[in-house]
Amino acid sequence: MKGRIWLILGVIVGVAVAAGHLPYLAGAGRSLSDTAERLVGSGGSHLIRALAFTGASRRVTLGLTGVVAALVPGVSALLLVVAARGALHVRILVGLLVLALGLAGYAYLPHGTATGALVLALVIAGLAVALTGPLVAAPLCALAGLIGGEFLPTLVRSSAVVTQRSVDDLHIAIFNQPGTPTALQLVVLVIAALPFAAAARLVLWR
Repeated sequence: MKGRIWLILGVIVGVAVAAGHLPYLAGAGRSLSDTAERLVGSGGSHLIRALAFTGASRRVTLGLTGVVAALVPGVSALLLVVAARGALHVRILVGLLVLALGLAGYAYLPHGTATGALVLALVIAGLAVALTGPLVAAPLCALAGLIGGEFLPTLVRSSAVVTQRSVDDLHIAIFNQPGTPTALQLVVLVIAALPFAAAARLVLWR
Protein backbone atom coordinates (compact mmCIF):
# COMPACT_ATOMS: atom_id res chain seq x y z
CA MET A 1 0.00 0.00 0.00
CA LYS A 2 2.97 2.32 0.58
CA GLY A 3 3.65 2.50 -3.13
CA ARG A 4 -0.01 2.60 -4.11
CA ILE A 5 -0.59 5.76 -2.08
CA TRP A 6 1.60 7.65 -4.55
CA LEU A 7 -0.56 6.42 -7.43
CA ILE A 8 -3.71 7.58 -5.67
CA LEU A 9 -2.25 10.95 -4.66
CA GLY A 10 -1.01 11.51 -8.21
CA VAL A 11 -4.44 10.90 -9.72
CA ILE A 12 -6.09 13.15 -7.11
CA VAL A 13 -3.68 15.97 -7.92
CA GLY A 14 -4.24 15.58 -11.65
CA VAL A 15 -8.02 15.61 -11.36
CA ALA A 16 -7.86 18.55 -8.93
CA VAL A 17 -5.76 20.53 -11.40
CA ALA A 18 -8.26 19.80 -14.18
CA ALA A 19 -11.22 20.69 -11.95
CA GLY A 20 -9.56 23.89 -10.79
CA HIS A 21 -8.63 24.90 -14.33
CA LEU A 22 -5.23 26.12 -13.18
CA PRO A 23 -3.36 28.18 -15.77
CA TYR A 24 -0.99 26.24 -18.00
CA LEU A 25 -1.39 22.89 -16.19
CA ALA A 26 -5.04 22.26 -17.04
CA GLY A 27 -4.45 23.62 -20.52
CA ALA A 28 -1.59 21.18 -20.94
CA GLY A 29 -3.86 18.25 -20.12
CA ARG A 30 -6.48 19.49 -22.56
CA SER A 31 -3.82 19.94 -25.22
CA LEU A 32 -2.57 16.37 -24.75
CA SER A 33 -6.08 14.97 -25.13
CA ASP A 34 -6.82 17.16 -28.12
CA THR A 35 -3.52 16.30 -29.78
CA ALA A 36 -4.16 12.58 -29.40
CA GLU A 37 -7.61 12.95 -30.96
CA ARG A 38 -6.38 15.19 -33.74
CA LEU A 39 -3.68 12.67 -34.64
CA VAL A 40 -6.28 9.93 -34.89
CA GLY A 41 -8.66 12.18 -36.82
CA SER A 42 -5.93 13.25 -39.22
CA GLY A 43 -4.85 9.65 -39.68
CA GLY A 44 -8.46 8.67 -40.29
CA SER A 45 -8.83 11.35 -42.97
CA HIS A 46 -5.75 10.10 -44.77
CA LEU A 47 -6.99 6.53 -44.41
CA ILE A 48 -10.40 7.42 -45.85
CA ARG A 49 -8.77 9.05 -48.87
CA ALA A 50 -6.44 6.08 -49.33
CA LEU A 51 -9.24 3.53 -49.01
CA ALA A 52 -11.47 5.48 -51.37
CA PHE A 53 -9.29 4.29 -54.23
CA THR A 54 -9.83 0.66 -53.17
CA GLY A 55 -13.61 0.97 -52.91
CA ALA A 56 -13.71 0.53 -49.11
CA SER A 57 -16.70 2.00 -47.28
CA ARG A 58 -16.12 5.55 -46.04
CA ARG A 59 -18.78 5.08 -43.38
CA VAL A 60 -17.03 2.05 -41.89
CA THR A 61 -13.71 3.88 -41.83
CA LEU A 62 -15.33 6.91 -40.20
CA GLY A 63 -16.92 4.71 -37.55
CA LEU A 64 -13.61 3.06 -36.67
CA THR A 65 -11.88 6.44 -36.60
CA GLY A 66 -14.52 7.85 -34.26
CA VAL A 67 -14.20 4.95 -31.83
CA VAL A 68 -10.40 4.99 -31.84
CA ALA A 69 -10.31 8.77 -31.37
CA ALA A 70 -12.56 8.44 -28.33
CA LEU A 71 -10.36 5.69 -26.88
CA VAL A 72 -6.92 7.22 -27.47
CA PRO A 73 -6.88 9.65 -24.48
CA GLY A 74 -8.07 6.91 -22.11
CA VAL A 75 -5.55 4.44 -23.46
CA SER A 76 -2.84 7.10 -23.00
CA ALA A 77 -3.89 7.54 -19.36
CA LEU A 78 -3.98 3.76 -18.89
CA LEU A 79 -0.44 3.41 -20.25
CA LEU A 80 0.75 6.16 -17.89
CA VAL A 81 -0.72 4.27 -14.93
CA VAL A 82 0.85 1.02 -16.13
CA ALA A 83 4.20 2.81 -16.38
CA ALA A 84 3.76 4.21 -12.85
CA ARG A 85 3.00 0.78 -11.44
CA GLY A 86 5.94 -0.66 -13.33
CA ALA A 87 8.24 1.97 -11.84
CA LEU A 88 7.14 0.99 -8.35
CA HIS A 89 7.91 -2.66 -9.04
CA VAL A 90 11.20 -1.97 -10.77
CA ARG A 91 12.47 0.27 -7.97
CA ILE A 92 12.90 -2.76 -5.68
CA LEU A 93 14.86 -4.59 -8.38
CA VAL A 94 17.04 -1.54 -9.02
CA GLY A 95 17.71 -1.18 -5.28
CA LEU A 96 18.70 -4.83 -4.98
CA LEU A 97 20.97 -4.67 -8.03
CA VAL A 98 22.76 -1.58 -6.71
CA LEU A 99 23.12 -3.24 -3.31
CA ALA A 100 24.51 -6.40 -4.94
CA LEU A 101 27.01 -4.25 -6.84
CA GLY A 102 28.16 -2.74 -3.57
CA LEU A 103 28.54 -6.14 -1.95
CA ALA A 104 30.48 -7.47 -4.94
CA GLY A 105 33.18 -4.93 -4.18
CA TYR A 106 34.35 -7.06 -1.26
CA ALA A 107 35.55 -9.68 -3.74
CA TYR A 108 37.79 -7.24 -5.63
CA LEU A 109 38.61 -4.28 -3.39
CA PRO A 110 40.29 -3.76 -0.02
CA HIS A 111 37.78 -3.95 2.83
CA GLY A 112 37.99 -0.25 3.59
CA THR A 113 37.29 0.75 -0.01
CA ALA A 114 34.62 -1.94 -0.38
CA THR A 115 32.85 -0.70 2.75
CA GLY A 116 32.76 2.82 1.34
CA ALA A 117 31.35 1.48 -1.92
CA LEU A 118 28.73 -0.50 0.01
CA VAL A 119 27.66 2.57 1.99
CA LEU A 120 27.31 4.53 -1.26
CA ALA A 121 25.32 1.66 -2.79
CA LEU A 122 23.02 1.59 0.25
CA VAL A 123 22.38 5.33 -0.06
CA ILE A 124 21.66 5.08 -3.79
CA ALA A 125 19.43 2.02 -3.33
CA GLY A 126 17.54 3.78 -0.53
CA LEU A 127 17.01 6.87 -2.67
CA ALA A 128 15.85 4.75 -5.60
CA VAL A 129 13.24 3.03 -3.43
CA ALA A 130 12.15 6.13 -1.51
CA LEU A 131 11.97 8.65 -4.35
CA THR A 132 10.46 6.57 -7.16
CA GLY A 133 6.99 7.04 -5.70
CA PRO A 134 6.89 10.85 -5.37
CA LEU A 135 9.19 11.65 -8.31
CA VAL A 136 8.13 9.07 -10.92
CA ALA A 137 4.91 7.21 -10.09
CA ALA A 138 2.96 10.18 -8.70
CA PRO A 139 3.70 12.54 -11.63
CA LEU A 140 2.77 9.85 -14.16
CA CYS A 141 -0.55 9.24 -12.42
CA ALA A 142 -1.11 12.98 -12.06
CA LEU A 143 -0.81 13.31 -15.82
CA ALA A 144 -3.25 10.43 -16.28
CA GLY A 145 -5.72 12.09 -13.89
CA LEU A 146 -5.25 15.42 -15.66
CA ILE A 147 -6.03 13.88 -19.05
CA GLY A 148 -9.14 12.20 -17.65
CA GLY A 149 -10.33 15.31 -15.84
CA GLU A 150 -9.93 17.40 -18.96
CA PHE A 151 -11.11 14.93 -21.60
CA LEU A 152 -14.19 13.18 -20.22
CA PRO A 153 -16.28 16.31 -19.48
CA THR A 154 -15.71 17.64 -23.00
CA LEU A 155 -17.58 14.71 -24.49
CA VAL A 156 -20.89 16.17 -23.35
CA ARG A 157 -20.10 19.77 -24.29
CA SER A 158 -21.43 20.74 -27.69
CA SER A 159 -18.80 23.49 -27.91
CA ALA A 160 -15.89 21.05 -27.76
CA VAL A 161 -15.11 20.71 -31.46
CA VAL A 162 -12.38 18.12 -31.17
CA THR A 163 -14.31 15.62 -29.06
CA GLN A 164 -17.54 16.21 -30.94
CA ARG A 165 -15.79 15.02 -34.07
CA SER A 166 -15.84 11.47 -32.72
CA VAL A 167 -19.60 11.69 -32.18
CA ASP A 168 -20.14 13.23 -35.60
CA ASP A 169 -18.02 10.56 -37.32
CA LEU A 170 -20.00 7.80 -35.62
CA HIS A 171 -23.28 9.48 -36.54
CA ILE A 172 -22.24 9.60 -40.20
CA ALA A 173 -21.15 5.96 -40.04
CA ILE A 174 -24.49 4.86 -38.60
CA PHE A 175 -27.00 7.22 -40.20
CA ASN A 176 -25.04 8.52 -43.21
CA GLN A 177 -25.50 12.14 -42.13
CA PRO A 178 -23.77 14.50 -39.67
CA GLY A 179 -25.11 14.93 -36.16
CA THR A 180 -24.20 15.03 -32.47
CA PRO A 181 -27.30 13.82 -30.59
CA THR A 182 -27.16 13.51 -26.83
CA ALA A 183 -27.77 9.75 -26.88
CA LEU A 184 -24.76 9.15 -29.12
CA GLN A 185 -22.67 11.49 -26.99
CA LEU A 186 -23.46 9.31 -23.98
CA VAL A 187 -22.51 6.17 -25.92
CA VAL A 188 -19.17 7.72 -26.87
CA LEU A 189 -18.72 8.84 -23.26
CA VAL A 190 -19.11 5.24 -22.09
CA ILE A 191 -16.66 3.98 -24.75
CA ALA A 192 -14.15 6.68 -23.87
CA ALA A 193 -14.51 5.96 -20.14
CA LEU A 194 -13.63 2.25 -20.44
CA PRO A 195 -9.82 2.65 -20.48
CA PHE A 196 -10.08 5.29 -17.74
CA ALA A 197 -12.03 2.77 -15.66
CA ALA A 198 -9.30 0.19 -16.27
CA ALA A 199 -6.69 2.73 -15.19
CA ALA A 200 -8.65 3.53 -12.02
CA ARG A 201 -8.84 -0.18 -11.22
CA LEU A 202 -5.07 -0.49 -11.53
CA VAL A 203 -4.61 2.48 -9.20
CA LEU A 204 -7.03 1.27 -6.52
CA TRP A 205 -6.58 -2.51 -6.70
CA ARG A 206 -3.89 -4.99 -7.58
